[in-house]
Amino acid sequence: MSAAAHLASTPPETAPVLPQALTGQIAQRLFGFEADYARSLCCMPMIVRYRLDVCRIKLALRDWQRFGLETRAQLILDQNVEPSACRGYRRTLLAAIVDEARSRPVRLALRASDVWTERTLPPSVRQYADDKGFVLDGARGWPDLTVLQRYALCKLPRAGHENRNFGSALVEFGLSTSAH
Repeated sequence: MSAAAHLASTPPETAPVLPQALTGQIAQRLFGFEADYARSLCCMPMIVRYRLDVCRIKLALRDWQRFGLETRAQLILDQNVEPSACRGYRRTLLAAIVDEARSRPVRLALRASDVWTERTLPPSVRQYADDKGFVLDGARGWPDLTVLQRYALCKLPRAGHENRNFGSALVEFGLSTSAH
């Protein structure tokens, strides 16, 4: 079995892990609510999900897990998060999809705008917070957040995803004083 196949079929708790020094660098790029998988990188962190959306590439979790740990670390640690720096990131990503995941890249359609770039709290995020009983009583407001923080709050409550980190993210970003 190849290393990539082994990694994809290995449960997260027994998956290979990064060296401690590299784990520290990666942990600095992740949100606090993502810390539980900083060593195994079994899940796609928000920084990567954001870049996928910016570069308009769809990546299945299964394919992410087929990437070598070094590739996953490179995709997290890449310093270019601005949309204008997408070309090099896209090239690295497409090569990994083909060479490591043995999959075909899927491009996302261009959208008119992304809700996380707006300066006002999206109704979908407000509604989800209300539905789950989260009070937005923190010291910070939506305009105070970074684009990546706003992106995370737009993505975490989406249907079909595990949404357990939404409350933790609200507290971490200063929008709420309680995650329940």
